Amino acid sequence: MAVFVLGAGATRGASFVNPCKNLWLPPPDADFFTQLQRVQNPKHKELIAQVIVDTVDLFGVNFSAALETTFTTLEHTIRMVSTTKETWDFNKEDLQGKHDRLLQALAAVMEEALTERSDSGGGSHRMRSCSHHERLVAHLLDPSDEIICFNYDCLIDHALREHGNGKWHARYGYGLPLGAHGSRLSGDKHWSAKEPASKDSTVHLYKLRGSLHFWVQKNDKIQLKERPYTKQHGNLRFTIIPPESHKAYDQEPFKGVWRKAGAAINKARGLIFIGYSLPPTDLHSTALLRTSVKKESLRSLVIVNPDREARKRTRDVVRRGLSEKTHVLVFDELKEFVAAKRSLRETP
Repeated sequence: MAVFVLGAGATRGASFVNPCKNLWLPPPDADFFTQLQRVQNPKHKELIAQVIVDTVDLFGVNFSAALETTFTTLEHTIRMVSTTKETWDFNKEDLQGKHDRLLQALAAVMEEALTERSDSGGGSHRMRSCSHHERLVAHLLDPSDEIICFNYDCLIDHALREHGNGKWHARYGYGLPLGAHGSRLSGDKHWSAKEPASKDSTVHLYKLRGSLHFWVQKNDKIQLKERPYTKQHGNLRFTIIPPESHKAYDQEPFKGVWRKAGAAINKARGLIFIGYSLPPTDLHSTALLRTSVKKESLRSLVIVNPDREARKRTRDVVRRGLSEKTHVLVFDELKEFVAAKRSLRETP
């Protein structure tokens, strides 16, 4: 059994991503505000202008801030205002508004980057397909495998839906709580393969930070939305763990998903990291991998990442699972990995 770990590079390495043809590159972080200002869909014009004003208010003119830095700054500023009871130029309600608008702006950039162009030139509800993800699902993924995804987008979900016949069933694959008689989860039929796997044979996809198509409602019911990126009436509704320093991974429905992801890592005999760099600030994910990998259990470790330092961090974090018999393979890009012979992902 192998566990695939997908990070930002798995989406940035999609077959349709071409900076020479498309200005919008998923998923954004360091270049988020640059990409935000490139969004052409007129329905987002007012939102984008307000988010830029919000960010200047936080950091000043000519600011240089990544997406995670901005979310973390808002998080701690809200906590500080709540603690000191002082307002000065900020109040909690205004800061929460900035936070919520930033979430909507994230969805707007995702829509621009990950949907087909509409006739008017804006985004649409038609999701782009990645041939690399399709090949991964159709030819490299076994029904016994598990996927851990740190991305908010639905690129791997779409590939599973379109090419996961006999491997994928969304109702059971996400590891989300179903409740009595399965009444807590809805919308899963749309995201399942046409010929879905059984409950006990489906691949599992653990989206540890939530997803733009997850919507946890006030009654704790969870809806899997058909259109994850498209805003229609009012704000786009979705449930994610924002990129803040205090990530609510220990609260439901994510607590159970993290627990199941940890169990999958513990059982794995092969780990395949695709575009996930284990940044030093991501202490929660690092702790999950360090504590879950079983001592000297890995027969294979595959790292798909062009960054030498990121590859080193990956080996260091899972070093407990390595032994002299572990087969370690490195690829620079996703397209190279999916083009390789299947035998290279197999445990020796």
